[in-house]
Amino acid sequence: MTFGPDTPRGGTAWLMLAATAVVAAVLVAEPGLRSVSTGCAGTLSVGLIVLGVVRHRPGSASWPLLALMLAFWALSAVLVHVQGHISSLAVAAVWAGQAVATGVTVNAVVSGKRPVTRSLTAGLDLIIIATVTFLVGAQIVAAGTSESRNWTAVAVASVDVALLSMLVRFAVSRRALGPSNVLVLVASFLAIVYDLLSAVQGRRLALPGEPSQILAVVFMLLFGIAALHPSMARAFSADTFTQRRPPSTALLGLLPLVLVPSGVAWAADVTGSRNLPPWAIPAAGAIIAGLCLLRGSDGLRSSEYLAEHDPLTGLANRRGLDRAFDEAPRAGGLSLLLIDLDEFKQVNDTHGHNVGDALLLLLRDRLVRATGTSGLAARLGGDEFVVLTQPHLAPVVAERFLQSLREPAVVGDLVLRTGASVGTADATSDATLAELLTHADVAMYAAKAAGGGRALAFHPAMRAEVARRFTLSSQVRQLLGHETFDVGRLEIRYQPLVELHSGRVIGAEALVRWMHPEHGLLSPDAFLGLVNSNHLDTELDAVVLNDVLTQLAQWRDQGLPMLPVSVNLTRDSLEDARLADRVLAALAVLSLPTSVLHLEITEHDQLSTDSPAQHTLGVLDAAGVRVYLDDYGTGYTSLEYLHRFPIKVLKLDRSVVTPLDAGQVHLVGAVNAMAVALDLEILAEGIETPEQRDQLMSLGIRYGQGYLFSRPLTAAQYAQTALAVTDESVPFPRPAGESARR
Repeated sequence: MTFGPDTPRGGTAWLMLAATAVVAAVLVAEPGLRSVSTGCAGTLSVGLIVLGVVRHRPGSASWPLLALMLAFWALSAVLVHVQGHISSLAVAAVWAGQAVATGVTVNAVVSGKRPVTRSLTAGLDLIIIATVTFLVGAQIVAAGTSESRNWTAVAVASVDVALLSMLVRFAVSRRALGPSNVLVLVASFLAIVYDLLSAVQGRRLALPGEPSQILAVVFMLLFGIAALHPSMARAFSADTFTQRRPPSTALLGLLPLVLVPSGVAWAADVTGSRNLPPWAIPAAGAIIAGLCLLRGSDGLRSSEYLAEHDPLTGLANRRGLDRAFDEAPRAGGLSLLLIDLDEFKQVNDTHGHNVGDALLLLLRDRLVRATGTSGLAARLGGDEFVVLTQPHLAPVVAERFLQSLREPAVVGDLVLRTGASVGTADATSDATLAELLTHADVAMYAAKAAGGGRALAFHPAMRAEVARRFTLSSQVRQLLGHETFDVGRLEIRYQPLVELHSGRVIGAEALVRWMHPEHGLLSPDAFLGLVNSNHLDTELDAVVLNDVLTQLAQWRDQGLPMLPVSVNLTRDSLEDARLADRVLAALAVLSLPTSVLHLEITEHDQLSTDSPAQHTLGVLDAAGVRVYLDDYGTGYTSLEYLHRFPIKVLKLDRSVVTPLDAGQVHLVGAVNAMAVALDLEILAEGIETPEQRDQLMSLGIRYGQGYLFSRPLTAAQYAQTALAVTDESVPFPRPAGESARR
C-alpha cells in the first residue's frame, strides 16, 4: 500500500487528518464531550462525502452508500446523546447502517470481481473462506438454539472477528491501494473494533462518555476525510481491487484467518455463550491451519514460477534462462539466438501498450512454434527474445520465425506488420551465458545494420563494426547536441526534381550527409539509424530545416529563382504540436514565402489517429506549405493517409520504379489513375535510365528525380547547374484542378 498525497489537491485531506488526531486527543482528556462529538462527527462526515463526490465525481455507488451508512450511525449516536441511554430506535438505526455497510461491501466485491480461475490457489482460498464462514455460522446457530440471552452479542462478535481477519487479508494482498483506500480500510477496521467491543458487552452501542466513543468519532471522520482526497475517484474501481501482491507477500494475509477460531472462542467465552462442542474450535483451527499451509506451499511454488518466467508471455525470463543454460547438455553443442523486433516501439507509440502486449503474445506463439520441442524460448524484456537450441537447428529456427513474420498480425481490427533482426552465437565448452549473449548481441546489431529482417551468425570481425557504430552513436549525440568536440558537420545535398518531358528543374529534395573527420562523407544509411536509436530525430529535422531555409534566403538575396525545396520530417517531429508555429515563424524571420518549402512525410512512420500531425499539416497546408507522401508503395500504402493529411504529391518509391516489369507497369498505371481522381501529382523516384523515364511518361507520370538527371548536389553546385539555367515558370505542384487534365 502507498500512503501519501498523489496530487497537491490532497492537502485538505491531510489537514483534516491532523485535525482528527487533535480531536481524539481532546476526547481522551474530556470524557464529557465524547457523546455529543460522536453524532457531530457522523454528520460532518456525511457532508464531507457529499463534497468529495461533487468535487471528484467517482463512478462507484459505494460512496453514496457510505454516506447513508454514516447518516444512520450518526442518528443512533444523536439518539443516545439526547436520550441518555440506548433505545430500541437507536439500535434500529445501527442495524440499518450495518445493512447499508453490507451493501457497500457487496458493491465493492462486484466491481472488483475477477474472472473465475480454476487453479489450486483459487480453490484453496474458497475452501479456507468457506471453513471460516461455516465456523462462524455454527457458532451463531449453537448460540441461537441454546437458552442464552446473549445470542445477538455472540453472533455479532463472531461475525466481527471474521470480518477483521478478512479485512486484514484484503489489505495485505492488494498493491494498488491509494491514500483514500488506506483511510477507508483504517476506518473500517476501527468501526469493526468498536462494534466488537460493544457486542462483547452485550450492547449495540457505547454508552455516553465511554472510551469506545473515541473510536466512533475517529472512524466516522476518517470515512469523510477519505472522500476529500483526489484518489477517492478510483478507490472502488476494478483496477484497484484486482491488482494483487506477489503470492509470497499475499501469504501474510492468511495469518489472521488462522486466528479466527481462537477469536470465535474468545467471543463466546466473553459473552458467556460457548455452546459448541469442546473439540469444535481446535478441529476448525487445525483444518484452517492445514489449509493455510497447503495454500502457502502452493503460493511459494507460484512465486518460484513467477521468479523464472516473464509475467506477460509466460516464457522463461533472464533467471529462467540462466537455469536452463546451466542445465542444458553440452554434448551436441549449444547455440543461442537473440531476437530483436524491428519497429516494435512504433506500435506501442502509435496504438498503445495494450496493443503492443497483444502483438507480443501473437509473436510469442509464432516463436514457440518455430522453436518446437528442440529448444527453449525466453523473453529478456521489451521486444527482445532468446532461444536456446542445438547448433544445427539454430538457422532453421531463425528462418522459421522470420518466415512467420511475413504474415501480418491481426490485433482487434488492426493489421500489424513487424520484422526482426536475429543474431546467433555458438557456445564453446567453457562459455558463459553472458559471453554468449554478448556475441549474439553483436551479431544481432550487425543484422539490424544490414537492413533488418535477417539472421546473422557471430564472428569476431563483427566486433570492429559494432565498436565503430558505438563510437558513431556517441559522436552523433555530440553532433546534434552542439558540443564542441571535433565530430565533423552536417551538410545538405540538393537533388533536383524535374519535369520529365522537358528535363526542366522544378525544385529539389534536401538530403542530409555527415562530413566525418575520419570516415569522410557518410550517407544517411550510415547514421540515421543511430539518430533514431538515440531519439534525436527531432533535433536532426530542426537542423536540416534551418539550414535549408537559410540557404533559400541566400539564393533569394543572390537573385536566383526561388524554386521549392522539400524537407523530410520524421514521426517524432510530426508528433510535436508546436511544429507548425515553429516552421511558420522560421519562414517569417527570413521573409521567405511559404511556397518555397515543401515537407515530406513517409508511409513507414505510421501516425496514430490522435496524433497532432493532422492538425499541424493542415495548418501548414493552409499557409501554403505543401506536403508530399514519400516512399509510396513500400509502407502501409494507406488510403487513410490521403484522407487524413493534405497530401499534394505522391512520391513513388524507387523499388516500384526500378523494375517496371509488366506487373509494375499495371501497378503504376493504377496509382496514376487514382492520383488523377484525387487531384494529386505523382513524382517517381530513382529514375536511372532513359527507358524508365520514357515508360513512366507513357503511363502519365509527369515528374521525377534520379541519377538520370542528377546526383545530389552541394548548394553551390545546385545553384550553378540547376538554378542558373531555369526559372519559376513551372509551378510544382500545379494548382488544384489542373493536374487532373492530363
